[in-house]
Amino acid sequence: MSFLVRNMMRTATRANQIALARPVMRQMHEELSAQDFDAKWKAFFADDSLDEHAIRRGLNDLFAHDLVPEPVILAEALKACRRVNDFSTTVRIFEGVKDKSPDDATYNYVVGELKSTIDELGLTLPEELGF
Repeated sequence: MSFLVRNMMRTATRANQIALARPVMRQMHEELSAQDFDAKWKAFFADDSLDEHAIRRGLNDLFAHDLVPEPVILAEALKACRRVNDFSTTVRIFEGVKDKSPDDATYNYVVGELKSTIDELGLTLPEELGF
């Protein structure tokens, strides 16, 4: 076998090994209706077995979507934070909503919808903390 053919085979073999060593990345996007999306996240945060790390992971996944989460989802997330006594994450939730909101009116709407939950749980908004 010539040097050129052996080199080509060796290169092809290495390329196959590299390709096989890489994890297969697949797009696994679920197409959910708005009601199913809300129900999925409400159920996620309502799970009593969640610890603070799982709550933060869920919030990270939720805020990765190109939307401002519905107040009903955020209410469940705030209750989950209270269950594990994670006050700092409640502040981060409001910061995330403020960051995702296209204007102050949207942020104020969400906070207004969550007012009863905020009062029930004794939470503090970032503005009240001086942020």
